[in-house]
Amino acid sequence: MDEPTRAALASGRVDPSVGLFLDTLTAMRGISDPVGEAIAGAALESEAPASMSPNALDMAFAAIERGAHEPKPQLVYPELAGTPPVLQKAMLAAEAGHGWSFYGPGISRLPLRLGGKAKAEILRIDPGVAVPWHSHKGCELTLCLFGEYTDRDVAYGPGDFTLADASIRHQPRAHDAGPVYAFAVTDAGLRFEGFLGALQKILGL
Repeated sequence: MDEPTRAALASGRVDPSVGLFLDTLTAMRGISDPVGEAIAGAALESEAPASMSPNALDMAFAAIERGAHEPKPQLVYPELAGTPPVLQKAMLAAEAGHGWSFYGPGISRLPLRLGGKAKAEILRIDPGVAVPWHSHKGCELTLCLFGEYTDRDVAYGPGDFTLADASIRHQPRAHDAGPVYAFAVTDAGLRFEGFLGALQKILGL
């Protein structure tokens, strides 16, 4: 991650969808962020001390004990249970709010609706299914979360990511072994070909 991106993240200027993408990517790849840790430590040191009640520690342990016995919400697809907690939180909120929707034969999507200008969503592609041929009106970041797929003769697995722009025409295809889940962030829509492209033009999408 370059310095301008670090600075934008620290100041909150990065689009929420891009920020979640970067957090998920670094967590999946086991990348630590010593700069971020140093900033967080410095921020804590600058905070004024706060007085605590005499039984604050007992209250904290009691809250932990209560939380240990409360049932945790489960994701719709168990394959996503191994994704980073920061992404799981966003997916659980989306599933509780509006859930997964049909996106084409063998493809479903979960919009995360994080606000900002970019759009973030989780895509599920059934084994052997290909996304229709398309290009992009802007840029698209894609991170493989689970399973494997091939795109432009290159195979991708968990933790692999791509950046596509308007010059890229492609058709990602899930491998036959199982479903694929991908985290996609776009700053503009997709431009489909064939029947879907004609439908886009008719509907003005």
